[in-house]
Amino acid sequence: MTAPLTPSARALYRAGLIGALVTFACAVAFQFLSAAHADVHLQPTDVPLSRAAFLEPLDDSADAVLLWMAFDALFVVAYLTTFAAARALAVSRLLGTLSLGAMITAGALDMVENAVLAVHAAQASVAEPASGVPMTALYVIAQLKTAAAATGVAFLALALPARTWLLRAAIVAAGAFVLVSVVGVARPELAPLEALPILLLMGLLASVFGGRLRASGRASVTVAEAV
Repeated sequence: MTAPLTPSARALYRAGLIGALVTFACAVAFQFLSAAHADVHLQPTDVPLSRAAFLEPLDDSADAVLLWMAFDALFVVAYLTTFAAARALAVSRLLGTLSLGAMITAGALDMVENAVLAVHAAQASVAEPASGVPMTALYVIAQLKTAAAATGVAFLALALPARTWLLRAAIVAAGAFVLVSVVGVARPELAPLEALPILLLMGLLASVFGGRLRASGRASVTVAEAV
C-alpha cells in the first residue's frame, strides 16, 4: 500500500502539478500567438532572417510581442517549478540536481532574452523604437538557452525511473525534445517542432504528480479509517 506523503512532499508534488499545467497552457498559448502573428519571430534562430526582416515585425506588432513576453515570463517560472519538483522523482540525486541546475541556467538566459525584447517592444509601442536589438547577442543567448534546456531535459530523462508507463512515456518525450533541439541547431526551420515534445512531457509529468497526490490522498483516508 502506498504510504501517505509527508506535508513537504505533498507541497512539492502539488507545485510540480501546477507548474506542469501552467507550462502546458503557456506552450498552447504560444501556438495561438504564432498563428496570429506569423511574421513575428522572437528568436533570430527560428528561421534565417535579415536584420530588417527580424526587427520590422517586432516594431509593427509591439503589443503582441509584449503579450508574448508576459506569457513567456510565466512560462519560465512554471517550467522551473516543474523541474524543481521533478528532481524528487529522480532515482539519481546527482542527475536530478544537474538537470535542475541546467534548467535554472536556461531560465536565466530566457529572462535575459525576454528583457531585451520587452524593452524594444515597449519603446516601439510608443512610436520610439530602440536603435536596434543586438542581433549577435540574441543569437548567442538563444543558442546557449537551447543547449542548457536540452541538457537539463536530457539529465532528467536519464534520472527518471522507468517503473510505470507514464514515466517511460515521459522519458521518451524528454528524449524527443533533446533530439528536436539538437536537429534544430542544424535545421532552424525545425525548431518550432519543439512544442510537441514539450506539451507531451508536461502533460505526462502533470499526470505523474497528480497520480501520486491522489494515491497519497487515498492512503491517508485508509490510515484514518484504520485508526
